[in-house]
Parts: sequence; structure tokens; C-alpha cells
Amino acid sequence: MTKTINLSQKHLKQTFTQQHDQSDCGVACLLSLIQYYGGSNNLEKLRELSGTTKQGTTLLGLYQAANKIGFSAQGNEADIQAVIDHKEPLILHVVIEERLQHYVICYGYDNDKFIIGDPAKGITSYTKEQLEQIWKSKTCLTLSPNENFVKTETQNKNKKQWFLKLLKEDYRLISFSVLLGLGIAILGMAMAIFSQKLIDDILPSKDFNKLITGISLVAFLLLVRVLFTALRDYFLIRQTKDFNNRIVDSFYSSLLNLPKPFFDTRKIGELVARLNDTQRVQRVIKQIVGNVVINALVTIVSLGFLFYYSWQTGLIAFISLPFYFVLIYSFNKRIINAQKEVMQGYAFSESNYITSMQGIATIKNNNRQTIFQKINQVIYGNFQEKAFNLGKINVRLSIFSGVFSVLFLMGILVYTSIQVYNETMQLGELMAILGITGSLLPSVASLALITIPINEAKVAFNRMYEFASMDKEQNGTTEISDFNSIEIKNLSFRFAGRSQLLKDINIKVTKNECIAIVGESGSGKSTLGQILQKFYPFENGMIIVNNETNLTELDTENWRTILGVVPQDVTIFGGNVITNILLGQEDKPESIIKFCQEYGFETFINTLPQSYATILGEAGINLSGGQKQVIALMRALYKKPKVLLLDEFTSAMDRKTEQFVLDLLNKLKSELTIIFISHRLHSLPKIADRIYVLENGIISDFGNHEKLLEKKNFYSEFWTELEFESRNE
Repeated sequence: MTKTINLSQKHLKQTFTQQHDQSDCGVACLLSLIQYYGGSNNLEKLRELSGTTKQGTTLLGLYQAANKIGFSAQGNEADIQAVIDHKEPLILHVVIEERLQHYVICYGYDNDKFIIGDPAKGITSYTKEQLEQIWKSKTCLTLSPNENFVKTETQNKNKKQWFLKLLKEDYRLISFSVLLGLGIAILGMAMAIFSQKLIDDILPSKDFNKLITGISLVAFLLLVRVLFTALRDYFLIRQTKDFNNRIVDSFYSSLLNLPKPFFDTRKIGELVARLNDTQRVQRVIKQIVGNVVINALVTIVSLGFLFYYSWQTGLIAFISLPFYFVLIYSFNKRIINAQKEVMQGYAFSESNYITSMQGIATIKNNNRQTIFQKINQVIYGNFQEKAFNLGKINVRLSIFSGVFSVLFLMGILVYTSIQVYNETMQLGELMAILGITGSLLPSVASLALITIPINEAKVAFNRMYEFASMDKEQNGTTEISDFNSIEIKNLSFRFAGRSQLLKDINIKVTKNECIAIVGESGSGKSTLGQILQKFYPFENGMIIVNNETNLTELDTENWRTILGVVPQDVTIFGGNVITNILLGQEDKPESIIKFCQEYGFETFINTLPQSYATILGEAGINLSGGQKQVIALMRALYKKPKVLLLDEFTSAMDRKTEQFVLDLLNKLKSELTIIFISHRLHSLPKIADRIYVLENGIISDFGNHEKLLEKKNFYSEFWTELEFESRNE
């Protein structure tokens, strides 16, 4: 261990992530160990996996995150000697500055001191006594990479393969564009060559036919260049269209198939920004194929012609241009860093704009327009300040490159003028050389700056790939055609880094039964519903369907066809009533009308302004909460489910509407199995065959209405309070 640490000092400093935000110290340590072992990740993803909040994360959260990213992790209680004997890096849970919780990495023991990576201080060393002083908890997390650990080289290879797969169909168009670029570069010299021939040969000869022939030939070549340019542009815009369709489809498809917890921790603005990243990637592809190739060819061809006309002039350009290239290139890092800040500022500004517009009702109700206006001024002003800083860098670059260009051209002009004056060079050759050098400098400058858009595209691509490469939603292979029962056995669940929310849950429901799961808000009822939808993986226990198949083994699409859901928060899409019921499914309007008549929804439909054709507005802005819930029920029932999961679905309904849907559900009990999740209990005796009371993460009691009233629990207390209030009215 001592030898390894001595050899790794430089490596430790290169791979250690210094993070001053106290809440991120745990994930900063985890990120440092990922980099130490040759992998790569980002704080954002690790914060999500570990359940990091503004208060930080727990050792449990780090343990869970580490195991998900390819480490074999183990939480331990240990002493100083055990740390010395361990011989591998580990994370220590320490206390610093007035008992503030903190994490550090112990890389090993060398020269009677521990090599410590502290996110607040960087790489430092501690004696045994110093470490004893801060390591009061004696808890630590040991980690070692396993076969699932992905190294940076492998990840980069996977990125390259994913990108080349997307680009594979464009190889032919790109090849044509490159060949046309070569032709454009060569033909671009036509005017310079003709100028030389015109001055040195054609005009002195006073041969009119030669003049007409020369002009015609140049005109033809220039027209061919125009045609080549048009063809190249056509191939590029076609490639842009095809590539954008593929990359957006691939990215959007990947998003749709990610697990639901992924979306629980993301803002809409962030997802929109990632989708916009596809445009940045394509812009750089177009720029490389369209401009870089041509600029490279122009540079080579131009130097060739300069050496042809005057080897001395060619040598001057050959020696000078590398200095020009280095001058321009030296600005790249500053421009790239400034562009990163501009991109971050733009994303933050866009996210703030979307969030504030989504919460406009809350802003208005609390008269906070002025406050949010000032917040936007600060955020957008910060974005503009970063854009201004980028502009200043570009102005400085323009000045330096402009001065160099003037000096270079003047040097060429002075030298060639002297050559003409000494009659060792003809005037036409001077004009040709000046024309060629005039096109040479912009080409070299463009080549020197190409790393800037490439880096921008690299950042955008990495941001896209981060989402596209995430593990997709778990999907089983077993399909079922009918439903007989579902039994939850000893189920436990926790969110990342948190204490258990659900403990040893046992619930059973059989075909054509209606059960209710009740409890206070925040008790885990809706989370249990999401587990049944295969949105969240559970920690322990089993969910058995039809007495034989584990829920995790069921084909997800097949299960969600059998399961109809009316969620607590109903999503209404743009369009009318029919499109919101079908959700893209093809069916005749007559079928929907027949369905509404059969289930009694026609009365509700007739209350809408344009009946079935009523435009519901973005996010159902034209509907009340109760109306949204009715449409969600129609949507769920229309697909003919075997099981109906209702999560607080009558919470926004008026009494008349609620009575209608409860009567409907009672009629459907002969056809459906119903799972009713609610904290509103007054309607349950009318519909539920069995009621489960969820308190403190466990099922504290269950039975029918009368049985539950015999005991003290959340359910009986509600009815006692209700009865008391009725007597006092």
C-alpha cells in the first residue's frame, strides 16, 4: 500500500474532486473514487442515486449509489488499525466544526500518516491522533470495483459506437460533400490564376480571341463552382434532416423508456435543454464537413500555388501561418470556458422561465409578480453578463488576429512588390499571390477555432448520452391474459438514502373484489400504488400475480394493459375529449360514443361546451379538477382493464359527480378488480369489501367497515370525529 500511494500522489490530485458545498461532500468522495479507479460520472447523477438533499446524504445513500454504479460496497464499523490493514481506499464518516456531518476518503497509510482526500481541503495527511479526533462515529464505507464498473475508456468507446451508429447512414452524403469541397477549393483558385494570366499574358498580347476564351473559361469554372456549392449545400441540409430525425428519435425513445423515478427528479426545462443539444451536435457535423474540410483543402491548395508562383513567398507563408494558428488557438480555452458558462446561464434562465410560467397562478395569487420579475432580472442578467464576457474575448481575438493579418499581408506585399520592382516577378503573379494569401488567412483562422464548436458539441453530446445510456425501465418476459389475484408479501420500500417508507406490507386482492388502502397524507399509499404500476422497484418482499408470477417477471407493457390507473395528478394533453381518451389509439368516434352511453358518461360529456369535440386546452386549463378526474376515469375504463387502480381520484369532485362514479364502480365490480387508495374515507363503506389501514409504514389493521370501527386506528378515529362533528351541527 505504501508503494502504491507514493506512486499515486500525482494521480490522487488529478482524480480528487474538491467540493465546497457541504451537502455534496459524500457524493464528491464517491466521484473521486470513481475517477481514482479510472471511471467517470457526474455529481448530478450521484446525488440522484444517493438521495442527496440540501442537508446532504447518509452513509446508506452512498452505499446504495456505490452498488448501482459498479462497486461492491459495504458499510462497516471499524477502528484505526482496521483502516491501516484494509490496504484500499475507503470513505470515512467524520465530524468536523461543531459536529457538522462530513465525509472524507482515506487512501491509505504512508510514513505514519493517513493520506486523506477532504472535499473541503483537497489532498492532505493526518496522524493517527488527528484522525481519531474527527472520526468519532467509527463508521466507514469500503468500496472495490466489480465486473459492472465501467471505465472511462469503455464509456468513451460506447459513446463513439452510439454516435457512429447514428451517423452510419450519412457516410455516403458526407463523402459526396467532401469530394465537392475539394472541387470547390480547387476551383476557388480560378480567379487568382486568371488574374495573373490576364495581366501577364492576355492583355499584353492584345489578342481579343484569347481574352474572350479566357473569360469564358473562367465564367464556366466559376459556374461549376456555384453548382458544386449548391450540390454540397443540398447534401448537407439533407444529411442534417436525416441525422436530426434519427438522433432526436433515438434520444426521445430513450427518454420514454427510462424509469419513472428519473422524471421525478428532473425539471421540464432541463429535459428541453437536453433535447436542444441535438441541434448543437448536428451544427458541428455540418460545420466540419462543410467548412473545415474546405478550409483545410483551401490552405493546402493555396500553399501549393504560392510555392508554384514563388517558393520564397510560399516559404514565408509556411513559416508565418503556424504562428498565426497558435495565436488563434491560444484563445480556445478561454472561449470554451466562457461558452460553457453561457450555456449554463441559458439553461438556468430557460428553466426559471418555464418554472415561473407553470406557477403563474401561485405567483398572481400571492401578488409576487414584482419579486419574480426581480429574480428573472438577476438570472437573465447573469446570463447576459456571461454572454458579454464571451463577446469581450472574441473582440480581443479579433484585434490580435486582425493585427497579425495586416502585418502578414503587408510583408507579402512588400516582398512581392520588391520582386516586381526588380523584375524577378511579373505584376500578374503579384496580384495572384495577394488574392491567394487573402483567402488563406481566414481558412487558417477557421481551422484554429474548430475546437471551440467541437468542444461545445462534445459537451452537448455527453449531456445527451448521459440520459440515452441510462438503464431502461425493467421489463419482464411473462405475459398473462387474465387476472385472478395479486398478493403483496412482506414488501419493504425506501427512497435512495432515506429510512424505510414501507415495512413488511401484506395485502391481498382477488378477482372482482374492491379493496381500499387508507392512511394519512405522506404515509406511502401513493408510493405503494406506483410500485404496483412497476414504476418503483421495491427493496424486499414479493408481489405475486395470479398466485404464480412475480410482478417483476411480468412483461411491463402487458401488465399496464391489464391495469387501468386514475392517478392523483391527472395529465390532460392538448386536443379534444376524444383524443384524450384514445391517447393516439386508432378507433372510430362511434365506438367512444357507444362506450360513453354504456357507462353513463354521456351526461358529463353534454355538460362540455362542444361535447366530444371540446378543446380541453394545454394541461386541461379549460377543465376543473373534478372534470379532469372524470376524463381520466374514462381513459382508464376505455382500454377494458382487468384491474382498476384509483389514487385519490375523487378528491376534486363535487358530491353529485362523486356519487355518480361510485355508483358506476359498484356496477363494475362484477367485471373489475378495484384498488382504491384514499385518505377521504366517507365513501369507502359504499364500495370497499376490505379496507387496509397504512400507518407508520405498516399495515396496522384491515377488515371491513364494521370490523375496523371496533378497534382504535386511523380509520375508526376518522369516523368518530365525523360523528362528533355531525352531532354538533
